Amino acid sequence: MPYLTVLIALLLASFAEPLSLEHLRHLDWQRDIRSGQRCPAKCQREQCPDPRLLQSCLWGQVRDLCGCCWECGNGEGQLCDLEPRTGSTFFGQCAEGLRCKAPRRDPTMKADPKPVCVCTKQEILCGTDGKTYENICQLRAMQRRLGEQKKVTVAHHGPCRAKPVITYAPGDIIALEGSNILLSCEVSSYPVASIQWKKEGDSTFLASEDSNRATQASGGPRRFELTGWLQLHKVGPDDAGVYTCAARNTFGETSASARLRVIHKGSVIGMPNMFRERVTLGVFGLDQKILRHGTCTPISGLPSPSSAFLMSSSPPPPGLQYHM
Repeated sequence: MPYLTVLIALLLASFAEPLSLEHLRHLDWQRDIRSGQRCPAKCQREQCPDPRLLQSCLWGQVRDLCGCCWECGNGEGQLCDLEPRTGSTFFGQCAEGLRCKAPRRDPTMKADPKPVCVCTKQEILCGTDGKTYENICQLRAMQRRLGEQKKVTVAHHGPCRAKPVITYAPGDIIALEGSNILLSCEVSSYPVASIQWKKEGDSTFLASEDSNRATQASGGPRRFELTGWLQLHKVGPDDAGVYTCAARNTFGETSASARLRVIHKGSVIGMPNMFRERVTLGVFGLDQKILRHGTCTPISGLPSPSSAFLMSSSPPPPGLQYHM
């Protein structure tokens, strides 16, 4: 009967809140989710899970609510039971160094946010592997993932100092003559890098505003990242070519390129085309800081099609600015 109860609960939950395989992996299928269940008078360790099955716990092990058996603790960002001792358990407990916390409610969303595991110490660390970790919990998870073969420890507090790394490179675009184009480039580094754009054949970098071209940069979407945009207004045959995003800081530089092809309007007539290449979409708040970052597929056609952004099938709430 407990197995059937858990199965029904999972099916119902799948319609209300999708569960990732990572979350399902931490569920104890022998756990009865009925409220009011008490711990046994005596711990029967022979009924506990095989310790060998717990060696792959990425975030570490925790005692169950009865303090008897060990089980895999839930990791950062995974769903958890906010107050498991006051009722039944379903998602499980957070691993050592993490606590279960409900995110702040978004007034634009109908449902309340589900509680997730959050690292108690939010301090950026540099690992001996040269990678920057948001907190000690992520570094410990990497230690368990690598095992004894390659140990990772704290090199120093604060982010690792290194040359820029392009985390999202601009993609090739095919555009109709007269359309507006946006190339984007995301760079991660510390110290934070600067981003400049250059067209193949030009001896200098593009100015922030020059003719039909404009460049812009803003921090995000993640910490120690910078996103740069190159916008071309009403592109023509002379705008076709290879554009390069160049990032530089005191430790070095890197670059990535994309090709723009411009098609004459008279050569394409018909339904709008959804090109495979993507452009970056940034959602800005009133303080001009990036709230959300995503991508949208550019469209084109003759006659020119119209497009609009929707949030949950509805127009976006006031106060948000969509930059394309």
